Amino acid sequence: MGEDIGGVRPSSASLAAGSLARGLQLPASGLGGRGFCYPDAVVAVAMFFSEAGARPRTWEASPSEHKKWVKVFKACDEDNKGYLSREDFKVAVVMLFGYKPTKIEADSVMSSVNPNTSGLSLEEFLSIVRKKKEVQLHRNEIRHIFTAFDRHYRGYLTLEDFKKAFRQVAPKLSERTILEVFREVDQDSDDLVSFKDFEYAMNYGRNEA
Repeated sequence: MGEDIGGVRPSSASLAAGSLARGLQLPASGLGGRGFCYPDAVVAVAMFFSEAGARPRTWEASPSEHKKWVKVFKACDEDNKGYLSREDFKVAVVMLFGYKPTKIEADSVMSSVNPNTSGLSLEEFLSIVRKKKEVQLHRNEIRHIFTAFDRHYRGYLTLEDFKKAFRQVAPKLSERTILEVFREVDQDSDDLVSFKDFEYAMNYGRNEA
């Protein structure tokens, strides 16, 4: 049995994450700063996957990209109001991301607008676009990590795929421990980790970290 960490007895999956973290020279305290738990275990696995085959995860908007966002803002602000209305915002999203925002998304964005203004200012628009871009890149990265280990292009990862991954960085882990990690990520318990399972686990870990 593992020793208690922060008053919580770690699961086998958490201990596995600790082994992965040591293999990657990650902080022993976990990404959440409170000892490893399920989200940190998942994040440690993701970081291992990224180390083993995914592209770098850091990103900053380039001057040219920032300029493009400003240009789209001005193009959608046809009357030079200095802000984007609800409909203007929808058009801007189509231009930058290729899809029309849902009513829920538009409502959420417009509800965050300064009540003293009539729409999204340039600064607010740039902040929203930056966050959307980060979410888009994060999802693309998760897909890249997933496909790096879906070697047969089946659309899912098997327990054997997980075993091969763990053997590269934590070869002393027991198969039972790896199985427990696999079961934690396998949200629908169908013995396969689909991209949906994997994405959910990665996002959960990211939000909890």
